[in-house]
Amino acid sequence: MQDLIPFLISGLAIGAVYGLIGSGLVVTYKTSGIFNFGHGALATVAAYCFYWLHVDLGLGWQVSAAVTVLVAGPLMGLLMELIARRLAPQRVPMKIVGTAGLILLVQGLGTIKYGPDAISVDGFLPKSEDSFAVGSVNVQYKFLFTAVIALVAVAALWALFRYTRIGLAMRAVVDDPDLLAVKGVGPVRVRRAAWLIGSTFAALSGVLLLPLVGLEPIALTFLVVTAFGAAAIGAFTSVPLTFLGGLALGVATDVSKNYVLDVSWLAGLPASLPFVILVVALLVMPRRKLMAASLIERRPPLQWHAPWRARAVAAVVVVGALATVPAFAGTKLTFYIVALTQVVMFMSLGLLVRTSGQVSLCHAAFGAIGAVAFSQFAVDHGLPWLVALLLGALVVVPVGALVALPALRLSGVFLALATLGFGIMVERLFYPLDWMFTPVSTGRVMPRPSFAQSDDAYYFFVLAIVVVCGAAVVAAERARIGRMLRGMAEAPTAVSTAGLSISVTKLIVFCVSAFMAGVSGILYGSALHSAGTTDSHYSSFYSIILLVTLALAPFANPWYAVFIGMVAIIPGYLPGEDTTYWLNAAFGFFAVQVAMAGGTPAAPARLRAAMERLGRRGRHAPDTGGQAPDEDDTAPNASLDRSAVPEAGEGFRIRGLTVRFGGVTAVDGIDLHAPIGRITGLIGPNGAGKTTLFNAGTGLLKPDRGDVSMAGRAITRASAAARGRAGVGRTFQIMNLCDSLTVADNVALGHESGLAGSRPWSQLAATRAQRRETRTAADDAMRLCGIAHLAHRQAGELSTGERRLVELARCLAGRFDVLLLDEPSSGLDQVETARFANVLERVVLDRGIGVLIVEHDMSLVMRICSYIYVLDFGKLLHEGVPESVRSSTAVRAAYLGTEELHTTGDVQEAEA
Repeated sequence: MQDLIPFLISGLAIGAVYGLIGSGLVVTYKTSGIFNFGHGALATVAAYCFYWLHVDLGLGWQVSAAVTVLVAGPLMGLLMELIARRLAPQRVPMKIVGTAGLILLVQGLGTIKYGPDAISVDGFLPKSEDSFAVGSVNVQYKFLFTAVIALVAVAALWALFRYTRIGLAMRAVVDDPDLLAVKGVGPVRVRRAAWLIGSTFAALSGVLLLPLVGLEPIALTFLVVTAFGAAAIGAFTSVPLTFLGGLALGVATDVSKNYVLDVSWLAGLPASLPFVILVVALLVMPRRKLMAASLIERRPPLQWHAPWRARAVAAVVVVGALATVPAFAGTKLTFYIVALTQVVMFMSLGLLVRTSGQVSLCHAAFGAIGAVAFSQFAVDHGLPWLVALLLGALVVVPVGALVALPALRLSGVFLALATLGFGIMVERLFYPLDWMFTPVSTGRVMPRPSFAQSDDAYYFFVLAIVVVCGAAVVAAERARIGRMLRGMAEAPTAVSTAGLSISVTKLIVFCVSAFMAGVSGILYGSALHSAGTTDSHYSSFYSIILLVTLALAPFANPWYAVFIGMVAIIPGYLPGEDTTYWLNAAFGFFAVQVAMAGGTPAAPARLRAAMERLGRRGRHAPDTGGQAPDEDDTAPNASLDRSAVPEAGEGFRIRGLTVRFGGVTAVDGIDLHAPIGRITGLIGPNGAGKTTLFNAGTGLLKPDRGDVSMAGRAITRASAAARGRAGVGRTFQIMNLCDSLTVADNVALGHESGLAGSRPWSQLAATRAQRRETRTAADDAMRLCGIAHLAHRQAGELSTGERRLVELARCLAGRFDVLLLDEPSSGLDQVETARFANVLERVVLDRGIGVLIVEHDMSLVMRICSYIYVLDFGKLLHEGVPESVRSSTAVRAAYLGTEELHTTGDVQEAEA
């Protein structure tokens, strides 16, 4: 035990700094909803600032520290508040890119100024080399001062949160900024104060860590990233728990150094332990803690897709141009080979990030694992080169599946954190081991194939691999799996309730992406003839570079990979030891700009027009969907005989359903029946519990009590996807469409999601019969809703009323027996509402399905509903036929606050 005391003391000191860093991170995250992946970059800037003042200019450490912490820190906070304000409405991947870009910017500029090698810095705290005795152990003053400073700062922050008005406002601003504004507290002012505090804490941390780490941007940034584990222990909300978590991390890290001295294969454990804890904390954290603030995200810019004819011509031109490279590249051919290997890597990452909406920060580790496995197969076991390539990439697939496991319960920021922690853990714990890159600096031998030993031959071989991967990615995009991935990225709730098992989809895309990353890692290593820990393309930092630069790439799949991958040739034509660092700085700067704008700008109008003309040559316009619906089709269909509706079947039923949120009962013991062959209404004021009932009934919420059944079959314990496959379909109060897909593809998702289901082979591709069935169902649904003329337009281009009809058509295309429609007429004009009523009546009559509709248009409800339930404050206020609802004084008083229900004349919207 006596031997552990020095480790405990040093661990408490460094742990206090971890807690300080994590506390500043938690403050900014709690108040802005932006998780700052560049928090370590702020600390690095402060370290550079202190070093410049204290060493370069020769100022005293007291003045240098005061200027750095009290001036530079707040200035960085003001800048970060401006950036965060622009990032707030953007999608989660853009928020991650916008803050991660700061890491590249700081690393690039700092390295240009002070070089890539670490610069040691002498201790500067008073008596930093002196010590005092605690029993038989000497304690250095630098550890004491570091711990005390961190503890005092965090204690002051805790007191600010607990006892001051601004602290209370910081705790509430994410949850309800509008309420704060009503109370006279400006949310912008509160968030600015939080960023001032968080950035000042980061600056103080950078000053305290500088003597311990030295001046080296990547090492300092990643040491600060260690504090992410402390923030995870504090559930990203609690400052005291975060500080205690930092202390625990510091102690565990330093104490573990004592135990690994005699176990060589655990030598990387101390450095990787914080990231192991980060991943574990994310996996065991309650799901409610992983729910991000419910902020409305701005829709991303629509991505224009060139016609297939134009894309085919472009592919021939680009591949032809790349094939001429060996003729003029000369000694720079290696740069082109490396560039092509990175094209494959960007295709891999783009499939995950751009197509499926999942964020990964561990792709460099996938490439490293593939390279190591390939070397073992090809060199150690003597397998043929192509066999070793295939097997090496296949080894990465189960690793990708392992990483996908957190993705089943994590998303957005937390998935990015988990993958970042995994990548750093693999690099520090496994890279130096004998069975991986080995401790030798040269690493592993990476041979080239016997038929491509020369640079020219190997270049053409890699180009062929790029063409194959590009064709595979494009084919996947056009196949069922591509639509499922788009659906998961842009409308995950919709495709899930339509029957798609998103967990299986995530598993598939991670495995495919990992396989391609493994191929890229193998090709890169063979280009250089070796692979080792010194190769930057296998480092965790490179994973950040990949994600940030991917955000800058224009064009659609796979052109963005070709465009950004070929950036690797720039150092060949701009020689200089700082070229790479200038590129990193530029990437980081422009990534922040692109993230704040929400994405890369659309292609120029002239280019789009030219490509459209090229694509139209020789192509006949489709003869379906080219005409708008006839005006007569929108008139009310008085000929529909409601008495002809088939006899009601069992359909959808809930019994005793109760849902509570904390101490509030949103739905209280509701019994409801929506039989097949009938339109059933569900009305009530805002807060009555209607949408909550829908969410619980379709598996999006877990009820506290009650049973749900469909066609007499219990589905209470079934997932949302399983309920969709059982015949329950729904629309949403806030429309859930895939904006980048066409209307036809959006509608087809209603049918195809159920066919894809939970079987991997069913999600990958459809049979010819299934494609024909899906196309027929989508065409019929679009014609029925009068939107066939919109079939080839992107959903993101449509008006609110048109989008409502697309969502209804998606439901009608599915194989559902009961439809739950949540305010489907919202945004429709009178003519569209009349047509909508006809559609529902006709589909119930022709198909014999059931409909449960939440609606505030009383004229519509009274016209189409055969039976109506009325909710008020989560309780069933009334149920019965429309006449009984119309005559109920309780319904008039509670719902409309008027003496009578109007059922004719202009459309009436009840106060929601």
